[in-house]
Formats: sequence, structure tokens, C-alpha cells
Amino acid sequence: MTWTAIVPLKAAAARKTRLTGALESGAQAALAVDMAAHVVATLKQVDAIGQVRVLSPTCEDMPGTAWEPDRGQGLNAELDRVCRAMAGQRMLIVHADLPLVQAGDVAALIAAAEIAGAAIAPDRHGKGTNALAMREAAPVGFAFGPDSFARHRQRMPDAATVWRDGLAIDIDTAEDIAAAGGALPLGRW
Repeated sequence: MTWTAIVPLKAAAARKTRLTGALESGAQAALAVDMAAHVVATLKQVDAIGQVRVLSPTCEDMPGTAWEPDRGQGLNAELDRVCRAMAGQRMLIVHADLPLVQAGDVAALIAAAEIAGAAIAPDRHGKGTNALAMREAAPVGFAFGPDSFARHRQRMPDAATVWRDGLAIDIDTAEDIAAAGGALPLGRW
């Protein structure tokens, strides 16, 4: 069976606002687009993934993806809605701000979810959730936001935890850019 990947992407004006002061607004927007394109391209390299959907308020120009309209109910409610529609199907959620993610990272997440039923990839601090896979999609009361890793572990106690740099390093702050170092595959950052 194949997996469907969901990539949440905020409206253009709301992307990477925590980088204000670290990058000019044009650079913030360009970085967000570059990272999202990198994540989508990486997901399309994973044999187990049959479809990539971009969850966004507007249809994004990302070839090879399907648009999943974000109806403005907030990320967690939107993901629960998508889960209800995909009940019982293989689904993973991968955030669009993972500049170092590689196909092997995603394959490891999927493999862990195939065994445990679900798998969670925390951020590098062990606080947030950067990716989550479920062998059988079901609304679990998603808790993306501050301290989401602990809340997702409470909601899915049997889920495997997948620690991989490509899934752990997300870009929200200037410190995150520094953590990614010169390894950012996106050029000018």
C-alpha cells in the first residue's frame, strides 16, 4: 500500500515570520518557498509515497502535488479533518521547513510507522513535532505547536520516535539557521 504525504504550508504572508530581524521579508519568503520545494521533491523520491498533497489556503504552484484546501480552522483542526477523510489509509505529515530532509529520513519514518502503527519525528530540541506518520489515518486531536512532541506522545503512546537530523532540523529562528550551518542545500541562506 502507498502512503499519502501531507505538507502543511501557511499563506505566503504568514510564512517564517519568526525570522523577522534575521532575514529581510523577501529573503524569508524565498527561504520558505525553497524549503517547501525541497521537502516536496524529497517526498516524491520515496517509493512508498504515492501522492503528495499541499495543505494550504491557496493552490500552490508545486508540480506533482495535489492541493488540499486549508479552510482556515487552524492547523490541528485541518489535519484532523484530512484524517477523517483518509480514515484507515496510510498518511504522513511532513512540515515544509525541513531543509536537510532526505528520502532516507522519510523512508525511516515510514518504516517505523509500518512496524509500530505510528511514528513521530521530533525537532532537534525534543519539544516540537516535525513529521508524523500513521499506518491507519485517524483523527487523534493533533497538537502541533509548542510542546507538540509530548502531546503527540500522550495521544499515541505506542508510536515510535524517529530521531534523524534531516527530520529534526527545522527553520523557525536565526538559531535554527545556524544549527543547519553551511549544510543548507538551498543556496543563499
